[in-house]
Amino acid sequence: MKIVFLLACFLVLVACGSSDGPGYSRKFVGYALAKPDETSIKVSLWDQKAWLLNGKGKPILQTDVATGVPGKDTPTGVFPVLERLKEKRSNRYGRIVDRATREVVHPKSWEFEGPIPEHCEYEGIEMPYWMRLTWDGVGMHVGAFEKRTRCSFGCIRVYEKAQPLIFRKTQEGTEVEVVEGSLVKKYGL
Repeated sequence: MKIVFLLACFLVLVACGSSDGPGYSRKFVGYALAKPDETSIKVSLWDQKAWLLNGKGKPILQTDVATGVPGKDTPTGVFPVLERLKEKRSNRYGRIVDRATREVVHPKSWEFEGPIPEHCEYEGIEMPYWMRLTWDGVGMHVGAFEKRTRCSFGCIRVYEKAQPLIFRKTQEGTEVEVVEGSLVKKYGL
């Protein structure tokens, strides 16, 4: 009886804990049973959240995301996943590093003017579990962000623990719908 009480107290404390950082939740059975050829994804720019849906349109995973800043907005609409790569580096956003030491010479290559110094090279920002949505460079991938912030240049940055789970349950052709409005009432877990 004492063990049950302690376990219940632990669960209450864990459930009441808060975090300022991003997170995710999933329905374990629904997630396990989902087939990649039946899933879809919904993304809300208002909520800064994404949902992985099973073949019946039911949410099986919810995660915090970060979308584009004003002027580099994440496009809305329905996009099929065009490409999937576990390991990807940006060819547009990165840094300039010393070839020998890997020391960062210029942290934001897109703000650097002129030729890259001879002893240096471009190193794209890592974008693990890349899922391309447009041919002009918008996709979903793991990326750092603070909860409820828009901080990307158009991509959908996904919480690092959630994106591998989403990647596993999708395939090329999976539909990703990005909407302006809130989806929490419809899909919130």
